[in-house]
Amino acid sequence: MKPSTVWIAIVLLALGVCGILDAAGIADTSQTIAQWWPLAIVGWAITEMYSERRVTLGGVICTAIGVTLLADAQAWASGAVLWSALAIGIGLAILVNAGVRRGERRNGDAPTAVGGGAS
Repeated sequence: MKPSTVWIAIVLLALGVCGILDAAGIADTSQTIAQWWPLAIVGWAITEMYSERRVTLGGVICTAIGVTLLADAQAWASGAVLWSALAIGIGLAILVNAGVRRGERRNGDAPTAVGGGAS
């Protein structure tokens, strides 16, 4: 089973337990979930990158969005500053990723067989 699938299952189990505790009057979990739900996005993105054994542009973007949503939910900074910083960060990540890909094409590296397979 993929680590990201396990992460989603754990998040759903945690939400279910919190919902039951809230419905039973044992704990008021609605405020906690409202403030910390972006961690589910961050955790999923990091788990996806970990399972692929590399940092991906999509994973970085999802992590940045999750961290921005978390900072907004926690009121760590004003919304305008957060979303502007997120736009700058995503733009830089796209440019860096495009530069890396362009550099790989210029070098003309041919696939090599490693351990019986092509990489």
